[in-house]
Amino acid sequence: MHKPKICFFTTSCGDWGGASRVLYTNLWQLDTNALDPILVLPCHGPIEPELDARGFRYEVWSPFTEPGSALAYLRAFWKAWRFFRREKVEVIHVNGANFWRPAELLAAKLSGIPILAHYHVINHEPAPAMKWCRAAIAVSRYTAEQSGPPRLAKPVIYNPVNLARFDNGHSLRGELGLAESDVVIAFLGQIREIKGVSDFIAMARAIDAPHAHFLIAGECRDPAQYPGSYSPADLENLSGGDTRIRYIGYVREVENIYHTADIVVVPSRWQEPLGLINLEAGACHKPVVATRVGGIPEVIEEGVNGYLVEPCDIDMLATRVATLIADPSLRARMGQAGRTLVEQQFTTQPVREFEKLLLSYVRA
Repeated sequence: MHKPKICFFTTSCGDWGGASRVLYTNLWQLDTNALDPILVLPCHGPIEPELDARGFRYEVWSPFTEPGSALAYLRAFWKAWRFFRREKVEVIHVNGANFWRPAELLAAKLSGIPILAHYHVINHEPAPAMKWCRAAIAVSRYTAEQSGPPRLAKPVIYNPVNLARFDNGHSLRGELGLAESDVVIAFLGQIREIKGVSDFIAMARAIDAPHAHFLIAGECRDPAQYPGSYSPADLENLSGGDTRIRYIGYVREVENIYHTADIVVVPSRWQEPLGLINLEAGACHKPVVATRVGGIPEVIEEGVNGYLVEPCDIDMLATRVATLIADPSLRARMGQAGRTLVEQQFTTQPVREFEKLLLSYVRA
């Protein structure tokens, strides 16, 4: 039986960030009886030991070669051309979009290999090479509707969640000095203004509950270098001395944060393409209070697996979180509803849809 060779280009060398987690969740569950995957990494990195352990074929490449040095561009073009011919690649998936004019994708285009991009974020201004793509997978209906180019096919395939990973998480309460009787409310993600970190802190300060503890997990970047970011000192100043609010830094094993928390808050100010955190929280039986932005309403049903509030509405955010703090049975019902939704729609179903789409572009 012929197994089409599918080549996956990734923009990172590890399993970090939403887009990377989505890619590897897909890759680990692909039906290798139906297709033959090979992953192309932009550099050596921490994902390699896991790839080796799983027997997953990969090539350490380099970041896409964009126009600049004509000689470097030509070398990258021929390297990719030979690689595609040697491996008999039939479809290429790029875990991202808005690459400019990479030599690798020009080689694929001139080789007649279908290229599929993946819109993990909204693509308002598609770069020139997007016209080389046959389709762009969108992570939500909102992302598909808001992204260009207008004539490009944008099939919607939601992000999958690896239940085994999140079932294996453990609580960090012991090492954080938190009691089992405490109610823990968590924020996870980039420590940036658009993610609503300051709104989370303002909400926490507005809730009068001594047994409530508010955790902020994510990477702080230098605001001077990354505008809109917060430093640990910024977070401390915003907290105003409220010792219930704690920044715990970047946590690679995000599943442990969900297992530590009772409630997850996603107070984004920007139009989230989907919000993977909402699904991961559901996988861990946690209710979510999120803003009604972007694709989030496609996965959070008001009053069922969480609550939706308007962006920057601190009062309503605090009201909804306080309601959950006061009602353990409500938290349990919403958490179970979230888990059921993930089990039914966001585990293997998106992987099978992803697989089917890839195979539909294999040349006859």
